[in-house]
Amino acid sequence: MSIYSAISMLVQPCVLLTLFCLGGSDSFAQAAGQQAASSNTREEKLAAESDGWPIHATYYESAAGKESPVVILLAGAEGLDKKDARNRRVWQNTALALQKSGFAVMTVDLRKHGDSIPEATEADSPLLKMVPNDYVFMTARDMEAVKTFLLNEHQSEKLNIRKTGIVAVGSSAMVAAAFTVADWAKKPYPDGPTLESSTPRGQDVRALIMYSPNANVKGINSSTIMKTIKGLPVAVHVIASKDVKEDARNADRIFKAVEIKGDDFKDLRKHTIAAGEITAEGFLEGRFGDPTNADITEFLTKNLKQIDTPWMSRRSRLE
Repeated sequence: MSIYSAISMLVQPCVLLTLFCLGGSDSFAQAAGQQAASSNTREEKLAAESDGWPIHATYYESAAGKESPVVILLAGAEGLDKKDARNRRVWQNTALALQKSGFAVMTVDLRKHGDSIPEATEADSPLLKMVPNDYVFMTARDMEAVKTFLLNEHQSEKLNIRKTGIVAVGSSAMVAAAFTVADWAKKPYPDGPTLESSTPRGQDVRALIMYSPNANVKGINSSTIMKTIKGLPVAVHVIASKDVKEDARNADRIFKAVEIKGDDFKDLRKHTIAAGEITAEGFLEGRFGDPTNADITEFLTKNLKQIDTPWMSRRSRLE
């Protein structure tokens, strides 16, 4: 029995209603200005589902074609007024490293962060203040807009949506986790005699990496979300510094919720405890940057690139 077959036996039913409401530096600015401008890297402006909020992203197309896994990279989402708030450009080196390794990559500014603000909106506008529903909207609207874009790339045979991973920081980590549960809860199109033979709408996120994850995100029940992920065939890697006490507590709580004991699962569920007062996007910078990018690439290569999930059309047979 393969690792993925074994973990699939643990899948529990999920009800979407349980997802919610249950209880830069100078060097960074310089890096932002060095964004590669090439034919396989381009800026995208998406419209969030339902409310049309502008979602800005950078897409790094893979040269490896339709079997390329795809990775979504999310900076922290604590609000524009957070000290040293970052945007998607903090992921540039990570994205390029993954692209070089045969991944398609999308870095995303979630709503009210980075470039994802309405045009002509002043920085101190009340419209940009974070409210509890924002994290629900990031999950159900912003991330769905990203998924729609990537599905179009999948149908154009430029990537394999069935091998999707998400790497996220801070509060975005719980947005990524909630989106993963929602994605796995999607019922397939009614175009086959059985569920197994029908064209899927979801079940695509197969790996999550969480740096300094925040376990207390308004509007998202992190306990329910992570317990649901425990029963899904999704690889999870949680990373935090032992010297940042709140980060360490959050990471420990999240990992314990998804941990599955046994050697068969040691590569699927990982908890890395780092030393030093490093947090959030700090893992991507300075002397930590290259080791972090190598760790991300290694984990996603093993748990996305190497899984046996071949490309298949996602167009319903009913169309």
